[in-house]
Amino acid sequence: MLQHADNLNTLIVGNSHCMSGINPSFLTNNAFNFANSSQDLERDYFILTKYEDIYAELKQVILSFSYCTLQDKMDYTDKPRLKYYGIYIGYEKYKYSMEITSNITYEKVREYLRDGSLQCSPLGFRVNIPSKDDLNISGIKAAKRHTLNNQESLTDNLKFLNKIIQFCENRQIKLILVTTPTWHTYYEHLDEHQLNQIYSIATEITEDHKNVFYLDFLKDIRFNDKDFSDGDHLSEEGAEKFTKILKDSLDHTFKIKL
Repeated sequence: MLQHADNLNTLIVGNSHCMSGINPSFLTNNAFNFANSSQDLERDYFILTKYEDIYAELKQVILSFSYCTLQDKMDYTDKPRLKYYGIYIGYEKYKYSMEITSNITYEKVREYLRDGSLQCSPLGFRVNIPSKDDLNISGIKAAKRHTLNNQESLTDNLKFLNKIIQFCENRQIKLILVTTPTWHTYYEHLDEHQLNQIYSIATEITEDHKNVFYLDFLKDIRFNDKDFSDGDHLSEEGAEKFTKILKDSLDHTFKIKL
């Protein structure tokens, strides 16, 4: 990120749906993918502000706006990952952790020995590890896992979403909210109220802020089984396809060039 920040045109943040769904290599302008697994809006805001003094050319921010975005908080759903924000980019809230006693340490060591320490491209793109389940089963499981009812998380996430909007607005940066494609068993098992909440918030903020745009690809029928690594994540092939579609859609719909 430090190598790219001063000439960056497009920054991608958000959760694993954007991490494995948008490949900066297929965008024309300088882009970097700083999305990560389970990354929530609080950490997205931290990343934006962390490098604000060296953004010289930043024109647009692409942010995951998934079914779980407004309900998900790493503090509750994926707390072990939080320490890495302290170790690598100076996030003080959870800087230390008893890593050696963590129940995920064994799996992480195996992953390191198998794949090495660098698991993303030089531009931050990373394909999500394929599920052991088939698409149909993994889609249902993910939908149930992402269906949450946490008012405290919702309130906190809306606060950080508004901070992100203001950060971009104050710097004349376009904020592009994106719901990435999913397999049909995922979107068929979503809670209607939680899904409608995402859509109503997207409508509200795009109407209230001229710098905010929203594109919804949740049920896009242009994607087939080879385009997914599991029920809610694109494969490398699917990410290339989606990145090109996203680029064209932004150009044709909003005259935004990536």
